[in-house]
Amino acid sequence: MWSRNAFTDRLNLKWPILQAPMGWLSTPALAAAVSNAGGLGGLGMWGYSAEEAERRIAGFQQMSGGGLNANYPLWPEPRITPDISEPMRARLQAHFDAKGLGAVPEPSGAAGEVSREHLSMLVRIKPKMVSFHFGLPHREIISALKNAGIFIISSATTVAEARILEERGVDAIIAQGTEAGGHRATFTGVDISLQPGLFALLPQVVDAVRVPVIAAGGVADGRTVAAAFVLGASAVQVGTAFLHCAEANVLDAHRTALREPTDACTVVTDVITGRPARFVKNKLIEDLLASELRPVAFPAQLSLTSPLEKTGDKELTALFAGQSAALATRDTTAGAFVDSLAEATSECLRAFARA
Repeated sequence: MWSRNAFTDRLNLKWPILQAPMGWLSTPALAAAVSNAGGLGGLGMWGYSAEEAERRIAGFQQMSGGGLNANYPLWPEPRITPDISEPMRARLQAHFDAKGLGAVPEPSGAAGEVSREHLSMLVRIKPKMVSFHFGLPHREIISALKNAGIFIISSATTVAEARILEERGVDAIIAQGTEAGGHRATFTGVDISLQPGLFALLPQVVDAVRVPVIAAGGVADGRTVAAAFVLGASAVQVGTAFLHCAEANVLDAHRTALREPTDACTVVTDVITGRPARFVKNKLIEDLLASELRPVAFPAQLSLTSPLEKTGDKELTALFAGQSAALATRDTTAGAFVDSLAEATSECLRAFARA
């Protein structure tokens, strides 16, 4: 059975299907529904205090006794300088004026880290898994989490990054192809044009490391899950397709855009948040790209663009999405989606075996 391997046995999963944590777009209800269906639900902890993170985990635990992946993206304190922020604010002001939003705010943002308070909470609560984006925290934090029996994973966009993660002690590695929605996970500064797609990246990472490899990027239906397992994956991580689920925290404008995607509607750019991420291209992105202005340091750029989401206009909203968005456009519930994805994968692999 494709669904049984050392990874699923270690995490007690019925299906090797992980729901991408996706920051604020994930909810305790979404993660719980995925875990209750036999996959592994994920909760993003971007911007939450330790107390808020604990409440998110408690909300999950009230709805599910299954495993949980608590995710922490990592980045330094943003360096905000007027020579970059003021031209960007001036460019955005026209969009604010057109929607009656007043003045563009001053940029703000803090570092992304696992603070002592967060670490204490995680060691005490012991979620099944803690994942990281943009690399790994200090070795002392990794050791503390592993000593608490917590499974550790992080994302790699190249084979070299995968080897670094294995050397640092992760229990599994996410191979993130360029098809993936959301932020590129690179932590070595490798140019995006050099980062491979999943079809090329996944088997090379599997060959290069000894730990299980989780496929991410363009995985949206039974065919893509089956392909990932044929290429050596021990599990898949699915993001964009879960944004169609009723439990996800997705704005109406975002949901509307996800119902009408094409294979050529997304772009990787840093103009929305200050760090490269894949979005459905819209007028806001087109205007900021045309300006050729440098974005404010991540994540402070997002403090300038996010107020435009209040307008409800999909042309001014950050529309995170992967390149396979068009493969999953049906509104559903998370549990139903996991069930249908698992069945479709089984059928694809049965058909492959019969051929």
